Amino acid sequence: MTTLATKRITQSLLIGGLHWVSHYIQLPLWLLVFVNSVHNNKMSTSSSSRFDAYYDDCMNEIEELSAQADEEETGMTGLTNQGYSCYVNCVLQSLLNTPKFAFLYIMKALKPYINSNNTRGTKGAITGSLSAVADCFWSTKFRSVNTKDFLRAFSKEINADFDGKAEEDAHEFQMLLLDRLAEDVNRVTWPVNFTQEYSENSSTINSKTITSYANDYFTKQKKYSSSIVNDIFRIVLCTSTSCPICLVTRINFEELINLSVSLATDGRINARKLEPPPINLITCLNTHFELSTMERSCSKCGKQDFLRSLYIWRLPEVLIIHIKRFNFEDGQTVKDSRAIDFPIDDLDMRRYIHPASPDSSKETITLYSLYAIVAHTGTANTGHYTARVKNLDRSTDFWQLFDDLDRRELQFRDVKTSAAYMLYYARNAMSKVMSPEQISGEKRHNG
Repeated sequence: MTTLATKRITQSLLIGGLHWVSHYIQLPLWLLVFVNSVHNNKMSTSSSSRFDAYYDDCMNEIEELSAQADEEETGMTGLTNQGYSCYVNCVLQSLLNTPKFAFLYIMKALKPYINSNNTRGTKGAITGSLSAVADCFWSTKFRSVNTKDFLRAFSKEINADFDGKAEEDAHEFQMLLLDRLAEDVNRVTWPVNFTQEYSENSSTINSKTITSYANDYFTKQKKYSSSIVNDIFRIVLCTSTSCPICLVTRINFEELINLSVSLATDGRINARKLEPPPINLITCLNTHFELSTMERSCSKCGKQDFLRSLYIWRLPEVLIIHIKRFNFEDGQTVKDSRAIDFPIDDLDMRRYIHPASPDSSKETITLYSLYAIVAHTGTANTGHYTARVKNLDRSTDFWQLFDDLDRRELQFRDVKTSAAYMLYYARNAMSKVMSPEQISGEKRHNG
């Protein structure tokens, strides 16, 4: 994204030019109203003070310790390694270049919406810290941003192990971060717990029945958790388990913020003299969603073997695919280092959608485009994370490799890496960004 474009976005947010900005960054108008309303909303004093305290502490330390930029460049910002914090930096690079998500954390946009009653969140602490990082990341002032205070806040509020002083798993860090960010802005003040008890005879269950189950599930889920963060990343799965003896089919819905898939198996994970060809991501997805047999005791007849089918019920705006490279075998963690290949454009998820889901409609956009990759090199015990990121200005194919402080431009042919660990895809409808000149031309054309 050009510096001029960023300045125009900021100015438009400040003066209320929301329609223009909404068109430019492909965000719904309600979301930009959400951003612009920061100075016109009230929140509880406790959550406001926590947000501001963590924001100010992080901002002050960033300004004191970070390297200033030689020239204004937006989206070119490196992140300082705090010893072993490459697992943090690669995730932040990817998330801060994520459509919709990145813009939630600039200009203290989420401050009015902190849920101070939710004990499952941090009551604004981690949201304030990340907002400071995001503001500096997109400010054009810094060549690199120091994340020392952000990590201090994360280890204090969420998990003491993630302080940057030891190697940790990037996927686990991301799961914890997104979970607490979502809870910080959970729209539900007092969550209502619920259970799923959806079952039917296999001979009578049909699309109408499953749809009624889904509607009931979402009604109850909204009373338990509802967050703008999850609105971006949430993928809803529908699992059906059927007993072949008594013909009881049980339906279960599950909301996830990423899809974890195993590398398709073709033998033991041993080093080979001849390097095998890369495993295709589509093969991994096909295996993940294929009909399978599982061992489970039927509460009605006691039968052990169940038939299991897995479908997507609701597609996410941003699809994060986690490749399960680390497995626990014979009392130790081992890494599956086999190479993987994956599409950059037009990953089609339609084949995995449940036939009864509204997302199975022909009008539903099911194509996704890649915009970020987290890669891991090394072993299960020691290694290094890097991020390959497409600039948030989706009108270009400008990719960069971020290795903590260091960054370099990537040619399109070099974007893929066989060491991919997490893949970030944006639904095609939200990945297209028009330039200011294109917008001006279209507005003139439309009168």
